[in-house]
Amino acid sequence: MRLWTRSEEPLRPIREAGAITVTGAVSGVVPIPALTTSMREAITGADVVAVTVPTPALPSLAAGLVAECSPDQLLWLDPGHSGGALFLAAEFRRAGSPVPRICQLSTASHGSRKSGPAAVGVFRLSRAKAGAFPASAFDECAEQLDQLLPGQFGVASTVLELDLMNINAVMHPAQMVGNASWIEATGGAFCIYQEGTGPGLARVMDAVDAERLALADRLGVPATSFVEILRDAGYTTPDAARAGRAHPALQAGEAIRAVRAPPTLDHRYLHEDVGWGLVPWVELARTASVPCPTMDALIELAGVLNGVDYRVTGLTLERMGLEGRSPEQMLTYVRDGGA
Repeated sequence: MRLWTRSEEPLRPIREAGAITVTGAVSGVVPIPALTTSMREAITGADVVAVTVPTPALPSLAAGLVAECSPDQLLWLDPGHSGGALFLAAEFRRAGSPVPRICQLSTASHGSRKSGPAAVGVFRLSRAKAGAFPASAFDECAEQLDQLLPGQFGVASTVLELDLMNINAVMHPAQMVGNASWIEATGGAFCIYQEGTGPGLARVMDAVDAERLALADRLGVPATSFVEILRDAGYTTPDAARAGRAHPALQAGEAIRAVRAPPTLDHRYLHEDVGWGLVPWVELARTASVPCPTMDALIELAGVLNGVDYRVTGLTLERMGLEGRSPEQMLTYVRDGGA
């Protein structure tokens, strides 16, 4: 096992401790034989290259991944959220390099937070879905992932199905926009899934989800409602999910009950979940002629709050290698990986 990061600073306490201590749903002391700031050292000879960064960080890593990954390796995005695999595949193609097998999860394999300089608290093992780009490579990808985390993941038909399962993009933009003043006034000193998601704000999330499901239907992609995804991932109860609405589902989410709000609006809950969540959905929706007024409104408001044009900085069809393709051509592309 090897651990890479860009800076030596976060590696120093792990070197001193000799391991990472994990508590919660998973517990133990995990030695890391190789801690490095060299991407080449981390990647060379590895069977699986796990990329565990927020998706907006992928552009900063793409050149290194393209240079160091070989076609026989598995590039595992944990998670890939909306468009991660498509973006990286397009980057390999733009560089004229062979595209490795890319596996993407619908959400992170572990619900966790850093609890110390060399410690992680895991509050949930998620029951995410996994998909591959191209979809025809899924069996090979699944075999390797099952050696690492046996039986944990479900199966998605394509990465496009996973891209439309990004529940963070359903939740976080509405929560951040709706709680903007409370976040600024308290530095995030409240529980965002419980106190920060009242009935009215939850109805905004329900509207986003309805637009997402309409988009999936038009694209011909299998889709599951937000509350059912929460239930399947273990973040709400079956009884709460049966109500079919975000508010009761999130109020019943024991695993995420105590999660605090971000301390600032300058946070991945907007940069990632708007720029690399809602923006690609709206771009796909325009191609498919599906109206998404709630998503559009949240993109605009989030941009005003942070002074960022997310439609420019976010994940566009061009960056995903989908520009100019019809919905039918997009499905063919994600299935077989052809040009």
